[in-house]
Amino acid sequence: MGKLEFVAFGHEDYQGNNLNQILKELGETLNAEGIYDKKIQTIVFSSYDAVAETRKIIASDIDGVVLLLATWVECPVVMTAIKELANVPVILWGFPPLEIEGQTRSTGSYVSAAMFNGVIKRLDLKCKCLIGSYRDKEILLELKRFAAASGAVRSLKYSSIGLVGYTSMAIYTGTFDHLLMRYIIGPEIEHMDSYSVITRAENLSPQEVEEASKKICLAGSFADQVKPEILRKTAMVYAALRQIALEKKWKAFNVKCQYEFSKEFGAVPCVPLSLLADEGFVTSCEGDIPCTVTMLLLHFLSGGTVTYGDALSHEGNTVKFSACGFLPFSMGQGKREMECFNHSGFSGFHTKFVMAAKPVTFARIVEDIGTYHLLYGTGQGRETALRDGCMPALDVELDGSAVNLIREYAGQHYALCFGDQSGELEHYASLMGIKTVRV
Repeated sequence: MGKLEFVAFGHEDYQGNNLNQILKELGETLNAEGIYDKKIQTIVFSSYDAVAETRKIIASDIDGVVLLLATWVECPVVMTAIKELANVPVILWGFPPLEIEGQTRSTGSYVSAAMFNGVIKRLDLKCKCLIGSYRDKEILLELKRFAAASGAVRSLKYSSIGLVGYTSMAIYTGTFDHLLMRYIIGPEIEHMDSYSVITRAENLSPQEVEEASKKICLAGSFADQVKPEILRKTAMVYAALRQIALEKKWKAFNVKCQYEFSKEFGAVPCVPLSLLADEGFVTSCEGDIPCTVTMLLLHFLSGGTVTYGDALSHEGNTVKFSACGFLPFSMGQGKREMECFNHSGFSGFHTKFVMAAKPVTFARIVEDIGTYHLLYGTGQGRETALRDGCMPALDVELDGSAVNLIREYAGQHYALCFGDQSGELEHYASLMGIKTVRV
C-alpha cells in the first residue's frame, strides 16, 4: 500500500459542531486501519496556506494525497492545492453529518464534497471524490485502494523493464510505442539483444552454472529423464538473466524466446523465468511489453507474484488462460514438475503444473492511437487439467461476461494475479486518465 499524506481544509466560520472530536476519531480510525500513522491537526483556511502545505508535501516521500474537506470550504482554497499537486495522485474526501456524544451536526463537509465533485467532473480531473463517513468500511476500503493505486503510479514511473530481443513471431499487439509508454504510463523499457544474454551465459564459471542447476532441481521434479546438456543450458540462462536483472535494477523483464533461445541456443527460458518470478522479479516472454507492464502494475497493486496466460479458449462463461510453458512455482497447484518440450520448434524445459484454483484478476493495458485503455475482469479459478496433458493452465469462471471479453479482445496475452484488484485498477485508471473496459 502506498504512503499517503492527509491535508484538512476548512473555513474559519465552521469550526464548531464537534469538529475537533470528529478529526480525532477520524485520525484514530485511519491509524487503526494502517492507512495513516500521523495526527490530522492543521486545517488549511487560505490559498496562501494551501500553497505552503502542498509544497511541503511535494518535497516529501509520499505516493498520494487525500484532501480532506473537514468543513464547508471555498473553492479557491482547494483548487489552489489541486493545481499545486498537479503531478501527484490526489483524492478528495468529504463526510456526512455525524453523531458525536449524542448530537448529530453538519460541518458542511458533505456539501463541499458535492460541490467539488461537480468541479472534478466539469474539468475532467484525474481524481475522485469520496463522500462518506470514516465509520463506513467501504470508504476505508476505497482509501486503501487509492493508496495502492497511487503507489503503483509512482512505482511504475520509476521502474525499468528489460526487453531481451523484441516481439516474438511478429505479434503486432505485443509491439508498443516506446515514447508513449514512457510518457503516459511511466516505465522505461531497456532493450537488450539476446546475444548479450547468451554471451553472459556462455561465460559463467562452472560453479555458477552448478549452483543454478541445483536451484532448478530443488524447485520441482522432472516428469521425464533429465537431459544433462539441457539442464546445463537452462541453468546458464537462469544465472545470466538473474545477474543482468540485478545489475540493471530491472523491476521486470521480458525475453523473446523464439527463435534465438528455443532453436538457436537450445534452451527456452520458461523455467528460469518461472523461478525468477518467485524471487521478486516480474517476468514474462514473447516480447509482449504491454502485457509485462500490466503484470508489473498488478504486482504493485497486489503485492504478490503475478503471471500471464494466453486466452486459449472458452466454454460458456469459463475462459482458459494458458502460457506455453511459463508459470511461477508459487502460483501452482499440486506436484511441481518440469518437462522437456515435445515439439520440433522448442528445446528446453517447461513447467508442467496448473495454476491454483483461486479467485483471480486478469488485465491488459492496451495501446490505442496516442493513448491507452485498460481491459480487465475478475473470476474464480477452477480445477484445471494440464493443457494438452503437459502445459500450465487455469480455467477461470468469469464474474462478468465471456461474450463481452471476446468482443473486447485486444491481444492474446493477459496478466493474472490472485485476488480481486478491480477496485485498485479503477483507481489507477482514474489517476492516469485512461479509460477502462470491465468485462
